[in-house]
Amino acid sequence: MEFRILGPLEVWTGDGRRVPSEGSRQERLLAALLLNADVSVPVARLVDAVWDERPPATATRQVRNLAGVLRRRFAEADPDAPPVLLTDGRGYRITLTGHHLDARAFTDRLALARREAAAGRSPAAVDGLREALALWRGPALDGLAVDADAPGAVALDELRLTAWEECLDLELALGRHRAAVPELTALVVDHPLRERFTGQLMRALHGSGRAPEGLTAYRRFAERLADELGLDPGPELRALHLELLATEPARAEPVRPEAAPTAAAPAATPPAAVPPVTAPPAAAPPAAGPPVEAQPPPPAQLPPALPTFVGRGTELRVLDSLLATPATGATGAAVPVCALSGPAGVGKTTLAVDWAHRARDSFPDGQLYADLHGYSVSAPLDPHTVLARFLRALGVPGDRIPAAPDEAAALYRSLLADRRLLVVLDNARDAEQVRPLLPGAPACRTVVTSRTRLDGLTARNGARPLVLDVLPAHQALRLVALIAGEHRTRAEPHAAAELTNACGRLPLALAITASRLAAFPGRSLADHAAELLDAEHRLSALQIDGDATSAVRAAFDLSYRSLPAEARSLLRLLALAPAVGVSAGAAAALTDTPTAAVQPVLDHLATAHLLTHEDRHRYRLNDLLRLYAAERCTAETGPAERRAALERLSSWYLHHADSPTPPPSPPGADHPWSRGHHLIGLHLDEWVEVDRLAALAACAAQAPDAP
Repeated sequence: MEFRILGPLEVWTGDGRRVPSEGSRQERLLAALLLNADVSVPVARLVDAVWDERPPATATRQVRNLAGVLRRRFAEADPDAPPVLLTDGRGYRITLTGHHLDARAFTDRLALARREAAAGRSPAAVDGLREALALWRGPALDGLAVDADAPGAVALDELRLTAWEECLDLELALGRHRAAVPELTALVVDHPLRERFTGQLMRALHGSGRAPEGLTAYRRFAERLADELGLDPGPELRALHLELLATEPARAEPVRPEAAPTAAAPAATPPAAVPPVTAPPAAAPPAAGPPVEAQPPPPAQLPPALPTFVGRGTELRVLDSLLATPATGATGAAVPVCALSGPAGVGKTTLAVDWAHRARDSFPDGQLYADLHGYSVSAPLDPHTVLARFLRALGVPGDRIPAAPDEAAALYRSLLADRRLLVVLDNARDAEQVRPLLPGAPACRTVVTSRTRLDGLTARNGARPLVLDVLPAHQALRLVALIAGEHRTRAEPHAAAELTNACGRLPLALAITASRLAAFPGRSLADHAAELLDAEHRLSALQIDGDATSAVRAAFDLSYRSLPAEARSLLRLLALAPAVGVSAGAAAALTDTPTAAVQPVLDHLATAHLLTHEDRHRYRLNDLLRLYAAERCTAETGPAERRAALERLSSWYLHHADSPTPPPSPPGADHPWSRGHHLIGLHLDEWVEVDRLAALAACAAQAPDAP
């Protein structure tokens, strides 16, 4: 069967017959299942999807009845087709085995096109993106209200727009400016606040010889943004605006001697608004070659620094050491690249941007900044796309940027050869995304942030690694005080300490908690701490209403989805062990695989900063990540698999000891496992796990519904 959600919800049989709809509630149920295809959806979530609010007392039974009707409907429409709707634990699951979902086809074609783009095969990438976009018939689930699962539909719509942007970037890089103008004009009308479409339209008009219209497009966007949101355009769009102002008038209207400014005229400065087209200051032309074009000001692309930045003195000193390096290419000079890594929400971007602002005076030729979207709802940016943006900011007209990635990288390095400039590459996916963007000039410096350790940059490019951890307790309290009010943390010091501990001292979680407190000045810290100490609802409390990106769970989602399947499975199972840490042997027991096979997976999770690597092949999962992993385990790992994993883990603890040395302080006679002579070989830190798992080992086999 074929399911279509990229537009109005439709179901078709394999022989081309449309299966009619049988009511809005059934459609909403089907939509919620299709948005989570191949994943079990609990009945409670399906109740929320079918009823916006105040579900009836019989909602659970009605959902089961609706699921039964759907199952019969599919069987009657196409009796030869494989089963579609399966009962899975406490919920239901749509399986796509033997079936087709247009959203899955879209994401598969999009991934293939992005691989073509990454390999430098731009024409093939454009063809693939156009094929993917052709699957859309309108907004996702158009005309169907799916409030409970709206994020899934919204994410699909956002992915469509991102794919459109990537496609048009590639077409513009291939010189297809005139052909892109009509499409971009319509997209700007439909999405008037989407900055990237406006910038693409400006470049398309510029490349078509219609630069004044490009300036008009910028002015309209800036006015609309100011009127509706009170904001200014972003740094990249402003840089593109300056590029048009600096280059087009010089080509469109030759300099007339009588129009040249006097020697007393002030130097030209970037205009605050679009001025009338005038000639640039007169200058002696070169003896031969093209006319000299006005150069844009040095790029200043850094995002604003946060006023709530606290601590990080040690890390700031490491970054400062980059400045102490002599600006020469001599052998032995310190590495001009710093690879800053750490888990989601730990404040990598905040630190990099704050330091970059402090160091601005050391880089008179400017600062380049790019969010590489390595971990984002949108796709990671292709290095060539970032190179094109940097080159435009450095004064290269859009139509002179090489289409070949290697040539663009060579031009970029040539332009930076004699400059002292800072490059901040934020949110990198991997080393391959970063390498083409590294300057070759010894006077330049580069700071890269990523959720994963970029060991390849250290090995091949001499980058200095810098790992960022959660804040120390006193700095965590300081961050809460800056946002929520110091008088409140002083009035309730114990509750404030509980808050920071419940947040795992993770800066993102601390900032969210403090912002919620600031929004409710009459609420006590003790009440808020009590809410956060409820582990079952802690992640739900660590989010900002109306801002889906400001949530700890959403930040973890991006890291989790980037993992290979075996790493996701292991992370979920690790949440079953209620222990301070876990050894490679215990992890092998959970997964029912040899230790040698599970060790690389553990190391991958540690490299991605989802586990902390401790001594002797032991790993620790912090509290917030443990809660997240437990949620994923409940949603994606069946009860039978969870129970089997717990039984294997209990057996491992009861029968496995990997140290020949007895613990320095063996447990007392009253310890529940003190009579287990096979445990005498455990190290002292392992007794912590033994103690917490004693009850687990005793009752795991009796637990019918293992968590």
